[in-house]
Amino acid sequence: MSQNANNKISAVCILVTDLDAPSGGIQKNTKLLMREFSNRGVETLVCARNYYRLPSAERSEYAMIHRMPASGKSRAANGLLYLLFAFVWLIRNRNKFELIHCQQMFGPTMVAAVASYFIKKPIVTRVTTVGDLGEVHAIKQMAFSGLRRKLIKRVTRWVALTSQMKEEIESLGIPDQKIDIIYNSTQFPEYCAYSDVQKREMREALSLGYPTMGLFVGRLSEEKNLDILIRAWNKVVIEKPDAHLLVLGAGGSYRNVEDGLRQLVSELDLRENVHFLGHCDYVKDYLIASDIFLLPSRTEGMSNALVEAFACGASIIASDIKANAEICVNEVNSLLVEPGNVSALTDSILRLLDEREFANRLGKAARKQAEDTLSVDTMVAAYLETYKMALRAVN
Repeated sequence: MSQNANNKISAVCILVTDLDAPSGGIQKNTKLLMREFSNRGVETLVCARNYYRLPSAERSEYAMIHRMPASGKSRAANGLLYLLFAFVWLIRNRNKFELIHCQQMFGPTMVAAVASYFIKKPIVTRVTTVGDLGEVHAIKQMAFSGLRRKLIKRVTRWVALTSQMKEEIESLGIPDQKIDIIYNSTQFPEYCAYSDVQKREMREALSLGYPTMGLFVGRLSEEKNLDILIRAWNKVVIEKPDAHLLVLGAGGSYRNVEDGLRQLVSELDLRENVHFLGHCDYVKDYLIASDIFLLPSRTEGMSNALVEAFACGASIIASDIKANAEICVNEVNSLLVEPGNVSALTDSILRLLDEREFANRLGKAARKQAEDTLSVDTMVAAYLETYKMALRAVN
């Protein structure tokens, strides 16, 4: 596979552990890149684990997908299987791509790094999580940490989603000039949540008859602080009995707290006001239909749901953590609250429900911020520029 004079890439291989899960930020980003690369004439090959017994090789609308064998739920066994089969696949198919894009620091990057001893291909690794649940923290603690840290030195360039993430990557001894910050992105809907007319139309389309609605979107996992949100909503309902909280998403494989959340809702007698809707493919419709989007997490990488809320012009309340504050400006395009503070969250919810003009101003500012910094074109252009720099570094 040849490269032209200005290092414009024509074929990329994306390594990702799980492409086919119905929800998840990594899955969403991978599928977005597949589509946008295809639209720009970049051939994309994807190498993932086959958790769902799908075809081992198939041509999707936008990319060629290869699925490596997986065995049950054992992370260690699946890690070894992926290392072996993906390594062999990379060697055999090395002439079909110019660059390896890894969607995680662990499995994909380890495979690419080992393969790099045999094939001269630049590696770009995207890091997606931070803090005590993040990839950098984990690689310092896990088995064979020394070997893993040696292998990641073979990565050509790094992509961080936020400034905090970049600082954590630097703590591994990675030079600042090798790390690019590229925000997540999403498509912009025609409707906007700050338009009362469009909000009403969307509620009718979704058959939502609730007069007042808050919305959470994401995995029902421990770090999302959904127990805090439910306790805050319990206080909101005292003031506004017709306030309904919609929870979009499922528990997933790790740190799943869905059963506990449902039990909490029952204990607080909120079953008429809190609704678990499960996975949804049309999240933006619910964002537009709702009065408030809520993200109370104690830690985030860069929430895709938050990015989508910005794109929809939603009235946003988010926890005041570094990842959210990367795009959230308190009292300008959102309200930021101390993570874990039920009273502060309750007060902010009631404020936006009462001050609708102010809430809509926040939504308009959020949409403007998204148009300026969170567009798909901006994100894809940044990835292609990172790829060009990686190609130049290797060649």
